[in-house]
Amino acid sequence: MHARIIEKFCEGKYCDNRNEDRLFEGENHIAVIDGSSAAQPIAGQAGGILAAESIVNILEELAANATIVEFERAASEALARIANEHGVASPYAAAVVLSIKRNEVWRIGDCPFAIDGVWNIPEHNPHEQTFFSFRQMMMSGYRRYSTAELASMDQDARIADVTRDWLAMTKNWVNADKDDPFAFAAIDERRTPTHFKEVLPLPQGTRSLVLASDGAVVSRDGQKGPRGVKEMLEEIAAVKKSDPSCLSLFPYWRDFLEGTQFLDDTTFVAITIDQ
Repeated sequence: MHARIIEKFCEGKYCDNRNEDRLFEGENHIAVIDGSSAAQPIAGQAGGILAAESIVNILEELAANATIVEFERAASEALARIANEHGVASPYAAAVVLSIKRNEVWRIGDCPFAIDGVWNIPEHNPHEQTFFSFRQMMMSGYRRYSTAELASMDQDARIADVTRDWLAMTKNWVNADKDDPFAFAAIDERRTPTHFKEVLPLPQGTRSLVLASDGAVVSRDGQKGPRGVKEMLEEIAAVKKSDPSCLSLFPYWRDFLEGTQFLDDTTFVAITIDQ
């Protein structure tokens, strides 16, 4: 199989060096890595950046015919070394990878991808789904039923306090046991359970593939996603204009942060496939 990148985009929500996404382009693998902003800083560096760059380093050395199990093991061990060196919980990241040699797409976490224009968009992680439902409920309560008028700034501050507490808890659900209703997949120092490691052989005759971070898709409509970078940017801009609080058009666990162009760090890579 021959894979050729025809379009790519990788930009942080603040459009500066705080971007925790990484786009990897190698001879044997192409990947999008989405470092978690909930990961604690380590040695003055954002945990999400450290996780994403560590996984890029693994991909640079990964054998052409390696399996997802070998990839995940090497990445997990690298993050465990960081955790041990600094005496902290490891940072973590989601990833979607094209294995060119194996003709497979691998996914650990919530990065979306599209094959021949048909998107595979995972639901938000279960703890995120629960939290944005809570956020919608609280904002509705503030606006409709409060006996004391709360300024918009005060409402946002109250939600922000709860959000900080929740983000501090999310690490506990990474790769948690299957029976935990809030468990979600990521790459960190705790090995990813088998049911969280997704492998999809590319169907015979596949002509195109898109790999993306979750910031690239402002939809949870199953198979509906952008066809290219221009459309992606237009869709994000439309949500920012019409629903900047992300309470209706695209329910999300937070709103567009002040000073951001995008809802989240955003990566999109379009690939043509010759089999």
